[in-house]
Amino acid sequence: MDNPKLEVVFGLHMAAQLPVGMFGFKLGAAQASSDLFKITVHGKGSHGAMPWGSVDPIVVSAQIVEGLQHIVSRQSDLTKAPLVISVGSLHTGVRANIIPETAVMEGTIRSLDATMRKETHEKIRNTVNNIAAASGATADVEIKTQTLVNYNDPVLAKKAILSLVKVAGPENVYESTWTTAAEDFSFYGEKAPTFFFSLGGLPKDKKPNEVGGHHTPDFYLDESGFTNGVKAFCHLVIDYGNNNYGKR
Repeated sequence: MDNPKLEVVFGLHMAAQLPVGMFGFKLGAAQASSDLFKITVHGKGSHGAMPWGSVDPIVVSAQIVEGLQHIVSRQSDLTKAPLVISVGSLHTGVRANIIPETAVMEGTIRSLDATMRKETHEKIRNTVNNIAAASGATADVEIKTQTLVNYNDPVLAKKAILSLVKVAGPENVYESTWTTAAEDFSFYGEKAPTFFFSLGGLPKDKKPNEVGGHHTPDFYLDESGFTNGVKAFCHLVIDYGNNNYGKR
């Protein structure tokens, strides 16, 4: 993206629950950053009949799972931006009557604000370490970045929308709400102003709750609106070239 230097970047994503042929967009923060975390709790094993001889990583893990939700519900200003912390897996133990030595949980963090995202990472580490220490356990916290906040540059977006209107008409171009889904298109935004929008694929005879969502076995798109996507890119490129509307 530096040679040649790109001035703007346009991106398109299909939307299974958006009416076929329609365009959706969101000014500013549109899609959440995505971070994966892995928490390993180190305790002390024991026979299940004598738990006082253990430092039970399962009990500690249960407290951590609850504590992570307190970060969302009691420590974060959700009027500023949404925040999601989800534990997707928790693995520990091998037998019903043995308290194990370790437990490992993994999950995802979604945020639509860069400052909140950074603060959440610190809150997770503090919560995990303090809960573990309270029971005599220790814990390791690993957090890995998957994507950044997908941000539509408002100056560029307000002009790019005019190109979409040329294709589908004003009644078929609307501003949607932000979403906690994530998109690696966000990394382009570190290099140049970006505009990322959606194209609907919901059949005309269906309601949004009657079709499968993205990344599900029954995912389905009505392909009749695909031509609008091609036309949109043509108009965006030509309009930008003729009017230079996104250049700083």
